[in-house]
Amino acid sequence: MTNGGVSVGLRSRAWQAAGVVLAVAAVAAMNRQSDGLWFQGDAPRHAANGLFWWDLLTTLPRDPVDYAVRYYARYPVIAPASYPPLFYILEGLAFAVFGPSPYVARVLVLLCAVVAGLYTMAWGRRWIDPVAGWGGTFLSFTPGMVLWSNAVMLNVPATAAGLASLYHFRRWLDTSARTQLALGVLSVTIVLLTYYPSATVLPVLAAWALLDRRGFRFDRTLVWAAAAGVLALVPLLAALRLAPVHTSRHLPTLAFLSAPGTWTYYWRVLPGVIGGAALALGFAGLAAGSASSRQRPETARIAICIAVLIAGLSLVPARDPRYVLLAAPAFVLAGAIGVVALLRRLPALHPRWQAAMLAAGLGVGLWSASAVRVPDVSGFRALAAYLRDTAPDEAVLYDGDYDGIFGFYVRALDPRFERRIVLANKLLYQYGPGTTFAPVQTSNAATVEDVVGLLRSRSGCRWVAIEVSRRADLPRGQRLLRETVRGSAFELVRSFPIGGAGERRVDLYRVVNGVAPVDTLDLAFPSFSDREFLHVAPIAR
Repeated sequence: MTNGGVSVGLRSRAWQAAGVVLAVAAVAAMNRQSDGLWFQGDAPRHAANGLFWWDLLTTLPRDPVDYAVRYYARYPVIAPASYPPLFYILEGLAFAVFGPSPYVARVLVLLCAVVAGLYTMAWGRRWIDPVAGWGGTFLSFTPGMVLWSNAVMLNVPATAAGLASLYHFRRWLDTSARTQLALGVLSVTIVLLTYYPSATVLPVLAAWALLDRRGFRFDRTLVWAAAAGVLALVPLLAALRLAPVHTSRHLPTLAFLSAPGTWTYYWRVLPGVIGGAALALGFAGLAAGSASSRQRPETARIAICIAVLIAGLSLVPARDPRYVLLAAPAFVLAGAIGVVALLRRLPALHPRWQAAMLAAGLGVGLWSASAVRVPDVSGFRALAAYLRDTAPDEAVLYDGDYDGIFGFYVRALDPRFERRIVLANKLLYQYGPGTTFAPVQTSNAATVEDVVGLLRSRSGCRWVAIEVSRRADLPRGQRLLRETVRGSAFELVRSFPIGGAGERRVDLYRVVNGVAPVDTLDLAFPSFSDREFLHVAPIAR
C-alpha cells in the first residue's frame, strides 16, 4: 500500500467501523465460555423478563397485572416492575426467532456494544479529528465494556442509547436540523424505556443547552420532544405505583447526601470501569484540550458530560461501578483529544509510522482486554434438564444464591408451562431489602417440623434443590432448611457440580412420603410492595 493509501486508511470511516466490529467480536470470542448469566441475580432475571414480556405481548391478557402475578407464581424469577420493557421486548422477539438461549440475549448486548463503538467513532470524527474515530475501537477494550458487554445486563444497551442521544442532540445544537432533534428525542426515549439510572443523561443535555444558550432555539418542535419524553416515563410511573417500597429505598436521605463518600464513590471506581491508562490519558486530554482554543469548546462539553453524569448518579442510593459506564466513551474521546493535540505538536510522522503506532495501541488494548476476567457460572442447565426429564410436570423448591440462573433454565426448557418453581426465600423465610438496602430477614418456620409442614402442605413440591457451598454466614432460614433435609423425610437423589462459583454444588432431594397437591398460592413482595395476592393460580398454556 502506498503512503497515500496508508494515510487514507488511517482516516477511513469504513476501516474504523470495521475496527469496532472486530474489536467487539474479539472480546466476545475471548469470553465465549460465558453464557452471560453470571451476574446473579440481575442477569438471569433480565433474560427471564424477555421470555415473560414476549409471552405477555403474544397473549394480550385483559389484566396484565394478574397475568404477571400468575406468571410469577410459576416462575418466580421475573421482575417486570423493576425495569422498563424495551430491551425485554427485543429480547423476547429474538428468543421467538432463535430459541430461548442466554447466548441469544448476550448477542443482543454485544450488538449494543457495536452501536456504542460506532457512535464514539462518529463523535471523534466529527468534533475532534477524522483519525480520532479509532476511539470507537478502543472503547471496546475498556474494562467496563469488556465485562458488561459479555453479560445479559442493561448497562451496555443503555450506554449505546445514551451516547446516541448526546450525539444527535449535539448535532441539533450545531445545525438546528429537525432530523437530528427527532433522532435525539428517539434516543432519549429508548434510554428511558431501557434503564432508569441512565436518565442521568437528561441533565447532561440540559447543561449543554445552557452552555449553548445564546444559540439555543425554542420552537414547537421542542414541545413535541418534551411530550415524547413524558410518554416514555409511563413505565416508570407504573413502577412507582406497583412497587412503592422498591422506589422508597432509591430516594436519597439527608444523611446519605451529607456523607462525603456519597460524592466520591463514582470518582473512586472510575479506574476499574475505564482502566488506569485510559483514565490517565483522558484527564491528560482534558488538560490539553483546555489549553487549545481549537479544542476548548469540545473539551468543555466532554468535561461537563463527565461531571454532570457522576453528580447525577451520586444522588441515587443504589450504586455500582457499572452505572457509570457512560463515562467510558467520554474519557476515550477526551483521550483522543490529547492524542490529536500531541500529534499536531510533533513533526509530521510518516504514514507508515502512524499506522505502526495505531497497530501497537490496538495490540496493547486487546491485551488489556484479555486480562479482564468475565465470570462463567455453569451447571444449572444440567439440573433443569434433569428435572424436565425426571419430573416433567412437577414443582421444585429451590434455595441458593443462583436461583435466578436455575429459574431461567427451567422456564427456557418449559415451553408448555408444565413445571413450577417455589423459592425457599418466599415460602420458608424472607431475606432481602426493604425501605433501605440493608437486608432484613423474617421467618415462617422456627423448627425442622415447621419446615416439613410447610413443604408438605403449602409448597406442592416433591423435589428440593439446595445449593451447598463453603459460605459460613448463611441466614437462619437457610441453615434450618439444610438441617431439615438431613432428616428421614428426605432422600438425596443426585448432586450437580456448579462451575465458576467457588466450591459449590446443588443437592437434589426428594420428599419420601409425598406432598399435598397445591392449586393456588399466596404471594407477597415485601421488597417491592405491601400488597398481597391471595389464591393465585399459576399461569398455564
